[in-house]
Amino acid sequence: MTVVRAPNSTSDALAFGAIAVVDDILQEGEDENSTLIGRCQGLVAEVGLDGSRETLQNFVFTDGKYNGSTLAVYGKHVSATKMETLVIGGTGLFRMTKGYTIGIPLLITDSKVIYEFDVYVWHMEMKDD
Repeated sequence: MTVVRAPNSTSDALAFGAIAVVDDILQEGEDENSTLIGRCQGLVAEVGLDGSRETLQNFVFTDGKYNGSTLAVYGKHVSATKMETLVIGGTGLFRMTKGYTIGIPLLITDSKVIYEFDVYVWHMEMKDD
């Protein structure tokens, strides 16, 4: 959902200067019947005249071993290409985490975008409070 758009911008939902809020599903696979494991929630801002975007997102896990944990992901990408983003932290089982993600677009249409993410993290096991 676009929440801010630059004055005199085009009708494109994410034209330069636009900011969008996302709350998308995270599934184990690309099939619509794949297991739902969480949500991808955050902000996307169109920051480059070349169409590049800044993203600040949380992968919020709602099922399985990582239920209740989150990964905070930040980076810049162009939607139609492979993207690499930083894992800048996490909560729950991902406390003291750092790493990166590689996202590969599997499907991009006007109404649907599907990315495959490989997530590589290093974290220190912490005792519960």
